Amino acid sequence: MFKSYSAVLVLISFCVCYGQLPFFRNYEYISSTQAPLPFPACRADDIECLRRGLRTFFFLMDSGHLGMSPVDPMVLNSVTIAVPDEQMSFLFRKVNVTGARWTKLVDRKFHFNNGKNSVRFKSDLHVVGEITLSFAGRTDPHVSVLTMDLSDIETNITYSWTGQRGYDTEDYIIIGQERIAVRNSRTPSFFLQPRGTEDAYMIERVLSAKSAVLDFLANEVTVALMHAIVDNFRLFANQVPVKNYYTYN
Repeated sequence: MFKSYSAVLVLISFCVCYGQLPFFRNYEYISSTQAPLPFPACRADDIECLRRGLRTFFFLMDSGHLGMSPVDPMVLNSVTIAVPDEQMSFLFRKVNVTGARWTKLVDRKFHFNNGKNSVRFKSDLHVVGEITLSFAGRTDPHVSVLTMDLSDIETNITYSWTGQRGYDTEDYIIIGQERIAVRNSRTPSFFLQPRGTEDAYMIERVLSAKSAVLDFLANEVTVALMHAIVDNFRLFANQVPVKNYYTYN
């Protein structure tokens, strides 16, 4: 499985770019190291190589490798949105998200905005969950099952980093807090189930008139997914020495 594992850690690949080598310092012991992983390294500026490796890395996440959490499918507890002007609110819960493993790497930027770095992804996601529409003047809410397709939704992740050396004398990358911005160029397509009910009719009517609600739901789902992906990258980097996925001097 690991033979096809090439340069998967896109978020921290900047550390081995020519002229971008990190400074490693001694630090407290953070975790036990794993056995070396036999996969070929690729240059940090080789986007095509990184794209192939990223695909493999998503499959490794879904297999729970190194304790990482699966992201395809991923289940979110709930997303809420209020529309005070209309005296109504939405609750989107038991949300199932699929399609993350086919996320594509678009580009990366190094050392901007006070030394931070960024990576840009593009995804097509399929989202299903129970949606509840409540009105202030109505006792019983409208409930239905909402299915959305998010096409070409783009995420830009900026993050800080540092290089550290463990007591095992190995070098590690520590990824700092990330900031995620979502850009959705298309309004998500959707449908409701079961069809023909009063609840489905009312929810569809409101969503069709207020596409911003769909955009908000899509953005919140995507941000939650990307935070989970970054957490997996962070966990990987915390356990695997840099030398096992990149060469550097």
